[in-house]
Amino acid sequence: MRISMDCKATAKIGEYSRGGKTRGDNSAADHDMGRREKHTPFGMANEDDGRLHMILGSSARTGDFITDSLYE
Repeated sequence: MRISMDCKATAKIGEYSRGGKTRGDNSAADHDMGRREKHTPFGMANEDDGRLHMILGSSARTGDFITDSLYE
């Protein structure tokens, strides 16, 4: 089995505008004031069959988060 893993930067969670294009009447806040909730995305792709497994975690330590994600 061949897999590819990556962990990205922590992202604040909420209805925020990212400055991109929209395809509908979507509304979002343009600032993230007052939000404390943050999550780190971790993805693992099975390159043999194209399956993707995504986990969002709130661990402050990236290495611990990756290890916990692999265990699950």
